[in-house]
Amino acid sequence: MSIGLDVLAVVIVIIAAIVGYKRGFIRSVIRLLGTAACVIVALIVSDMLASPTYNKIVAPRLESALLGRLENFDITTEIKSALNEAGADIPLDNKQLKKALTDAGSIPAAFERAVLSAGGTQSQAEKLRQEAQDFLDNDLGKTIAKRAGVKDHESVGERLQLSAGKVYDIVRAFAAGDDNSKGVHYLVYDVFDGLFTTIIRYILFTVLLLLLELIVSIIFRLAKVFDHLPLVSGANNTLGLVFGILKGMLYVGLIAAICAAIAKSDTVIDTKVFDDSHIFRIFFNLFYK
Repeated sequence: MSIGLDVLAVVIVIIAAIVGYKRGFIRSVIRLLGTAACVIVALIVSDMLASPTYNKIVAPRLESALLGRLENFDITTEIKSALNEAGADIPLDNKQLKKALTDAGSIPAAFERAVLSAGGTQSQAEKLRQEAQDFLDNDLGKTIAKRAGVKDHESVGERLQLSAGKVYDIVRAFAAGDDNSKGVHYLVYDVFDGLFTTIIRYILFTVLLLLLELIVSIIFRLAKVFDHLPLVSGANNTLGLVFGILKGMLYVGLIAAICAAIAKSDTVIDTKVFDDSHIFRIFFNLFYK
């Protein structure tokens, strides 16, 4: 994959250089102005359509799929099992545990209060609080990903970095009902929305840009924009070649910017594939770091 990114970058620059050489500098500049207009329009339209596309088309299907995969998921059982495996003594029944999971504020602190209220010792309460905190910080994402059927759930769980507030909200949403609908709804519309909306935005942008470039090309041909320009000279060819190389690098930079934007958007995408490339990573790091 990393080699493929390098090959793609080189191919784009070579094609752009050849096209620039054949067009010459003047024609290349005119086409670049057309491309710039296409980029601006594609950015505006894709930004307008991204959220509605996710909310009305993608999110309902994603929610339905996750509900099916998490049909037998029980957050109370999962957390109790994880705490037992960690060696924490839990002097609470499932009802008390569920109440602690749905309390406002810090869930580990709610566990501590519940243990003390149930007559447990201070050491039991502190141990349970610490183990609950460790599970929520490190293993909740892995557990949900595993139950959802994600093959690489360990890696996905580690890269899915969530704030403490979102972690608590996820747990409370899953503990609020018996069918997990609230939990899945929260995941779809409050956790995954940023990532998927970003991906959709740039898919729409790419499609719109290609379509608009085709339309502009047709308009230029029909309007015979280039017919009255002077014949291409050797110097104009050379400048066109240089301009084409620069334009190719700009296209690669645009692709890198899209990849960086997706990688920064609450994503579980492993950036190692970009770091392992030799050429593409130079462009990627300009926008990611």
